[in-house]
Formats: sequence, C-alpha cells, structure tokens
Amino acid sequence: MGLIRIDATAEVLRGLHDIPDLYLVKPTVVDLGADRYRVSAYAPESVIPELEARGAEVRVLMSTQAIDQFHNEVANDIAPPPPDT
Repeated sequence: MGLIRIDATAEVLRGLHDIPDLYLVKPTVVDLGADRYRVSAYAPESVIPELEARGAEVRVLMSTQAIDQFHNEVANDIAPPPPDT
C-alpha cells in the first residue's frame, strides 16, 4: 500500500467506495472550495489509473516500496536483529 493524495469533486469522492484496496483517511478531508476536496488514502499504485479515469487528480506521497522500507527501519530501530556472533 502506498500513501496517496486525491483531489476531486464531492461526487467523485462519494463514488470511490467501490474501489478495492482503497482506504480513504476521512479525517484528512480538506475543502478546497468550488466543490473540490482533498483527501489522503492508502492504496496500491495499481488503483491510480482507475481514480484518474473517474476524474480524480492523484499524487503519490509515499510509494509502497517507501512505506515498506520505513516500516522495516522502524522495526529494526525498535527491535534490532541480534548481532552477528
């Protein structure tokens, strides 16, 4: 899953609930005015063409690979692997 930002009309955003593996972060919704809204979401990059086809503008904030790397770094900081003996 990557972290993406979606800019779209209210109508487009309401219609996104049927896209598998798209998880909107509802507390991040920002009213941009003129019936445009911005929301962050977690989704695989493979859903981006579908979002764009529905009229949304999409920006990748963190790719799936970057999030996986971040999680691995945090896990290693919290519980580093045992030292080589």
